[in-house]
Amino acid sequence: MGAMELFFVDGEISTQVEELAQFIGQQNQSAASFAAEVTQCSDPVQAVLTASQGVLPKVSEDKVEAAYNQLFAIAKTGESGIDGVAATVAKDISANAQSGVAGLRVLNNLYNLANTAQLAVFSEMVVLAVRVNMLPTLVPLVSQLPKLLSGWTGSAQQKADVVLELRNALDGAQLGNEAYATELVFLEAIGASDARAAKVATSAIVRFANLSAVCDLDALASLDSVQELSQGGQLGSAGELLNALLECDFEQWQKYASANADALKELGVDADKATDKIRLLTVASIAAEHLGEDVPFSKVSQAIGVEEDDIEMWIIDVVRSGLMQGKMNQVTRSLVPTRSTYRRFGADQWSLLAERLDQWKSSLESLQPVIGNAKLVAQQQAMQMAGQAQVTIKEN
Repeated sequence: MGAMELFFVDGEISTQVEELAQFIGQQNQSAASFAAEVTQCSDPVQAVLTASQGVLPKVSEDKVEAAYNQLFAIAKTGESGIDGVAATVAKDISANAQSGVAGLRVLNNLYNLANTAQLAVFSEMVVLAVRVNMLPTLVPLVSQLPKLLSGWTGSAQQKADVVLELRNALDGAQLGNEAYATELVFLEAIGASDARAAKVATSAIVRFANLSAVCDLDALASLDSVQELSQGGQLGSAGELLNALLECDFEQWQKYASANADALKELGVDADKATDKIRLLTVASIAAEHLGEDVPFSKVSQAIGVEEDDIEMWIIDVVRSGLMQGKMNQVTRSLVPTRSTYRRFGADQWSLLAERLDQWKSSLESLQPVIGNAKLVAQQQAMQMAGQAQVTIKEN
């Protein structure tokens, strides 16, 4: 028998079941007999669903999606619906799919059809992506996790398990930035009530110190769960590290790192990377204190302990990190920061912002007479020009 083509059938569900049964049977060289056996069952829908296990995931890539689409159409008419079979079907696909691309596509279709089973399907998407080395395809979903979590049906424990499953997978794939972002989602959405929260927070703090591309410390330190864990003494040396990252300038950091070298090593902190991170944060702090002002390179150089000839590269790194915006003047060898990010945006920063807003308001008010006078002069000039204008009509 030649390869059988699969089509959607608009008609009785029994016809669709028979067609899919023939296709499944054809994979085992028994299409006709198997289809007859299925259609004679008391529950043919459940029979074809059971028979699909271990068979459909191994169908050729060009047919597997169509086969599963028909299976899903049949499942929707069953007693338990799509959600009743989604977890079992998803697990079968994650374990047996021959094509990672096709398998993830089918799981994506199933996820969109499911309602209460979306969490289980997502978990199997992670399992399959890890198995076929396609985890980067799930990276765009990290930023959507908070929204996904709010829509999933399941206990807080189940949701936390899936988030950590994804974090661990990203970590195993050397996707540290994405693993860190997933930990932030856990700490914000799951919170300190989970027994694993302190361990996750500790991991996130260490990652922040080690990851050169992650510089927004306030995004971590301002989380309610992190503050609760830190104030409760549950973070131990990681809490001390967080405080040092928040408060220390470069000189203070050197003293802290020297006094706590063993503790930092035990945490897994890369001393060189953490020191470079402090240099970036120190430059940003200096910039925040001198917005719109000329900051000599020599001052920045002294503050972060590098040669003045190298300071331009460090300023460029700070700008690239997103911590600061500004201009460098190579003639005066100075920096003029126009925007800078605080390590922690608290009461002092709000007070400073209010003060600067008042200054800007006063400056704008002082400009009003100048603007009004310029407007008056412009109006007078326009009237004078209108008075001088002449219209000449030539007579024939």
